[in-house]
Amino acid sequence: MTGTAPLIWHGETGSEAATESLARKLAGSLVPGIALLLSGDLGCGKSVFARGVLRGLGVEEAYITSPTFTLVNLYDEGRMPVAHFDLYRVTDPDELDGVGIEEYVEGAGVVIVEWPEQGAGYDFGAVLAVRLEDDPQDPDRRRITLTAEEPLSRECLHVFEQQYAPGG
Repeated sequence: MTGTAPLIWHGETGSEAATESLARKLAGSLVPGIALLLSGDLGCGKSVFARGVLRGLGVEEAYITSPTFTLVNLYDEGRMPVAHFDLYRVTDPDELDGVGIEEYVEGAGVVIVEWPEQGAGYDFGAVLAVRLEDDPQDPDRRRITLTAEEPLSRECLHVFEQQYAPGG
């Protein structure tokens, strides 16, 4: 943490396609070393958001699958390597040591983590936190908050704000 106030962006989407589109745009601002931590209730669109980021990084749709049962899916065919983790079934953060997650966090690509709270206390490095929330008035609408604290994640969020989501 830098001691500087976090950089925060708020937005909304009105459909699954719009959520994926926003994530594809965010992918354009990502650089190696960023960890996207996707949090929110079950069914709020974390996997949709992850799919959008993967597609935005150049991963073909046919290769994208959810790592719910495998813990991690690795993608090397896009703009940069991506390790996509789904920690929903993790019951102890120490389980992450067994999969070598630190190699991915410190690697030359992007890390996407669904259910990061299951890895509480784990250092994911330069984090761009993505919070997705259902709108109680509209089941298709999502409120999305992006939060960056470290210099690298702040720079990515700044680029996203300037190039992809002006006035977000």
